[in-house]
Amino acid sequence: SVLDGEGLVRYFAFGSNLAADKMGTRGKNSSALAYARRWPCVAPGYRLGFTLRGFPPLEPAMASLERGEGACPGCVYEMPRDAYELLWRSEGGAMAKPPYSEIVVPVRDAEGREVDAITLAAEPWARLARDGVPSARYIGIIEQGARELGMVEYADELAAAPRANPSRWLRSVAGAHGVVSILLYRRGLNACLAPLRSACYKLCYGGDARWRRLMCEAATGALLAPTAVAGAAIRCFRAMLGLRPITFGPPE
Repeated sequence: SVLDGEGLVRYFAFGSNLAADKMGTRGKNSSALAYARRWPCVAPGYRLGFTLRGFPPLEPAMASLERGEGACPGCVYEMPRDAYELLWRSEGGAMAKPPYSEIVVPVRDAEGREVDAITLAAEPWARLARDGVPSARYIGIIEQGARELGMVEYADELAAAPRANPSRWLRSVAGAHGVVSILLYRRGLNACLAPLRSACYKLCYGGDARWRRLMCEAATGALLAPTAVAGAAIRCFRAMLGLRPITFGPPE
């Protein structure tokens, strides 16, 4: 069972929810989620995968628990059922087609005690064919959580992992493009941009070669230019009409 002796839900966190600050925004209206305790552990037979489709080039890929050799580091939060339901909703559980599915996995603490916990894995429709490149912002949150929990070696591995870190110019272009993306999504037409997203994924680069990064950024900016111009025009038009602005992208 994923319930402990007190009736609390054991939730296994492996992605950005490792960080206490992140769990502090998962509640209703971005409030903190209540939990009794958290403790570091591993999930044997699983690995951290960046296989949940995101929004390239800003947030190309999110974390998902994937089958693999070894054990995926993480932590268990023991929380009331209503708090877990809020967490599930914040991860897309309230959507008509959630990007994650709930699975039960065995987890083992530092003393070797093994129990079951509930966690999240990408649904097939939302899963990338192979691991993507997470943003520097996103993987940085996971690293922060690992260090909070005393998993220094794992945090150092994360710190050395590839990451997407688009320039301010490309973030601006992608943000304007996102206005069009959001409007199409609201009308059920987001599939129109699927070829563009696929091309952006191919151009995501998380390495250190400056020349390659510049080439990928230039190519991505060129691809997004038409929709970015349209998005910028829509923003101006809405501002003239006094309508609420449409924003797209992670926090700075």
